Amino acid sequence: MKKYSFDDLVENFDLGKFIKCLDKQCKNKISYPPILPSNHPDLISDLVKSSSIKKISHEKLENDIIENNGDFMDQARESGKLLSYVHSNFKLEKDYLFAYGDKDPTPWYFFFIISSKINNCFYILLFFQDIEEGYQKDYCIKKVKSKDLAIKFIKQEQKKLEKNKFYIK
Repeated sequence: MKKYSFDDLVENFDLGKFIKCLDKQCKNKISYPPILPSNHPDLISDLVKSSSIKKISHEKLENDIIENNGDFMDQARESGKLLSYVHSNFKLEKDYLFAYGDKDPTPWYFFFIISSKINNCFYILLFFQDIEEGYQKDYCIKKVKSKDLAIKFIKQEQKKLEKNKFYIK
């Protein structure tokens, strides 16, 4: 049986389908820390869903990609470049890293501003990683029309995080 890779995801990627998923993710309320229900949409799941075809099931593609390209995927997620690796429509414009918590190791919050050429907007992605709990989640938290609005939104989110006494810039 064929093992699928990140290249298969890219080759079968449906941009329109994925943008609908991103737009849907943006409508969900965010919390800190983002402990989400297991059925909450996330970036990886929606990427895989947008690349699944009749010949390749969602589960098989996701399992194979994680097995064959797990380290690459983790690095791409942490750098904010995952979407630009998938499709040229997306470009990483700016990234932010915040850490806070009352435990060691400290949970990490990566915020990424991603531009989309096709619908002329900016998506703000959050990648949350709690190493101690073994929990990580990434999803779109907001869609805005300008980079300045995206930066303003992230600064507001940073203020929410700063209310915690172990905040690290």
